[in-house]
Amino acid sequence: MNIKKPFSKRSLAKFVNMAPGGGMPSGIVHAFVFFDGRKVLSRNWGDDINYFFLQRLWHKAIVCYDYSSLAHRFKRTNYLIIGSSLTLLCNRQSIVWGAGVIDDAKELPAHPKKVLAVRGPLSRKYLLDRGIECPAVYGDPALLVPKVYHPSVTKKYKLGIIPHYSDYGSPLLDKLKQDPGILFIRMEGYRQWTDVVDLILSCEAIASSSLHGLILSEAYHIPNCWIEIEGTLLGGHFKFHDFFLSIGRDRALPLQITAETTKESLSEALDSWVAGYIDLEPLIKQSPFKCYFS
Repeated sequence: MNIKKPFSKRSLAKFVNMAPGGGMPSGIVHAFVFFDGRKVLSRNWGDDINYFFLQRLWHKAIVCYDYSSLAHRFKRTNYLIIGSSLTLLCNRQSIVWGAGVIDDAKELPAHPKKVLAVRGPLSRKYLLDRGIECPAVYGDPALLVPKVYHPSVTKKYKLGIIPHYSDYGSPLLDKLKQDPGILFIRMEGYRQWTDVVDLILSCEAIASSSLHGLILSEAYHIPNCWIEIEGTLLGGHFKFHDFFLSIGRDRALPLQITAETTKESLSEALDSWVAGYIDLEPLIKQSPFKCYFS
């Protein structure tokens, strides 16, 4: 079944009647995805792709848990997939495949039903320390995006900068924004989810304070460096180190952006980039549904 429009609370009941046997659809994803009643709001790409990308990956209709009163009422199985949602959204019906912890000082709201994979070894240790079984299977599922979307894009920019959405308006970026060789990429306000991928692919290198800017760059083998603009984000460095360790990288510190930072100084940081590596087959095998690649 190919459902292109997001589900509102009103339309979900109609969909349930369409589902095989009149039951609930399988792809109930618990994520920070927001709707305006008609479509998904492009609030944060790394969260939004729980809706867009997973439809492509699984060939399934995706229902978002917070927009399904029936899922709440009947305590249906829901999936934590992409993002730092473990310590924020987990409940007793959650199955985890690739999600991670945002802050190891925070406690889980509930123990999950099952853990298939997590973003990285720090998230696994967090769960094991709390007596929760977790296999040593790692990977943010956004690393699989190139397996379903692989356009041919011409390189137009020497450098792309991807600020976290909370950093975009920082005056520390004003000087860099004047450089015509730099493309600033926003992880919100896009038209199609693939537009963000296209923009990243149009750059020879990426500097990002957004975790999914770094994840996408690694997925497409684009040199990248982690930057910090207006101080640490929620949870500090935990989610970044969790991801870096999953791809065999060290727990690096971010490059601090100042009002004097130039393209050249960012290029020096990028010169030391070494591609990370992760075997994605264990992650794919642990997927709760069949993955379809193109």
